Amino acid sequence: MKSIDHAEYQELFSALEPLVWVAHSGVSPMSRPVAEAMQAFVQDVQENAAMHLCDWVGNIKELKLLAGSLLNAAPSDLAVTPNTTHGINLIAHGLRWRPGDQVIVGSKEYPANVYPWWAQQEARGVEIVWIHPDEQGRIPVEAYAEKITDRTRLLTVSHVQFASGYRHDLTRLGAVCKQAGVIFLVDAIQSFGVFPIDVQTDHIDALSTGCQKWLCGPTGVALFYTTPELRDKLEFTWVGANSVVDASNYLDYRFELLGDARRFENAMVNFPGIAGARAALEVVQAFGRERVEQEIHKATDRLAAVVADLGFTIHSSRADDEWSGIVALTHPEIDSDDLAERLKKDSVIATVRAGKLRLAPHAYHTEEHFQRITEALTKCVRQGAAKV
Repeated sequence: MKSIDHAEYQELFSALEPLVWVAHSGVSPMSRPVAEAMQAFVQDVQENAAMHLCDWVGNIKELKLLAGSLLNAAPSDLAVTPNTTHGINLIAHGLRWRPGDQVIVGSKEYPANVYPWWAQQEARGVEIVWIHPDEQGRIPVEAYAEKITDRTRLLTVSHVQFASGYRHDLTRLGAVCKQAGVIFLVDAIQSFGVFPIDVQTDHIDALSTGCQKWLCGPTGVALFYTTPELRDKLEFTWVGANSVVDASNYLDYRFELLGDARRFENAMVNFPGIAGARAALEVVQAFGRERVEQEIHKATDRLAAVVADLGFTIHSSRADDEWSGIVALTHPEIDSDDLAERLKKDSVIATVRAGKLRLAPHAYHTEEHFQRITEALTKCVRQGAAKV
């Protein structure tokens, strides 16, 4: 896909009209190339069955190359999985836990990054060490460092917190973990495709991310990264025909796992989703990840100024190294769920988490979109609290 400018990028999402989608922290709309790639795949299967299986496999390779370029990861260290949770569980269930091992987890993490560790607590005697954020959802690196002991086995974070929008400093956190000999796991679904992530510089041992949020790709397809060192330490009992060497030689049974991350792709994968995810990453490449970040920064700054003028309280950090595409806010007189419903009537779609309205704009929003968001929010405030 050739390089595109901002107007061309915006046009890729024009089919969304008349909706103004400021809910990219949930499930995002797909761009035109993503939808077309998936539709082309379905038509191909309808007309040709599996005649083009080699092309399907080629999409996997291209997807890993594109994702690897964003993560500074070797494609051989990336696996395609069904969702972010799957990757987290591969680590949670694959480590050889000892009773009393500790996992450091934020107390406001998304459940997908809580329950896999809770399961190890119930089954294997792992201890969860909770760490609590402040009112803006902030957990400084120093707060994590203070929790690390000689029993700490793993530290897990969402790069961007789903409710508050707080963005962790992966580079500093990774350095702390590396020095302490602690496994560093990152859930990147609220940041992948927007913010820079370097698995080498950030000393990330494992990373999992779906494609349906800021990447504006399909559901049901995700990427899972592990270092070769960690991968070789994982217990691997969940295997399939595609997990082993010489997988196509079906009746020559040899339990010899593939040396790279393909061992985690143990069966047929979501080929239509992979076609869409590849297209989503090509869109990011064509527009530029840095430009996506810049436009989202401008959009969130603009909305933060609007809501402040309207009397809202912003609960998300807007500091240069902590901001994200999520602006969580409340109004002193209007319930957040009520706000979301009122905005929906004006075709402005936002979400509510932890009692706060989340505005999560993307890089494609137009001037008209911002005017409509401002008008809808102003209308909500003028109407005041709902009559009971």
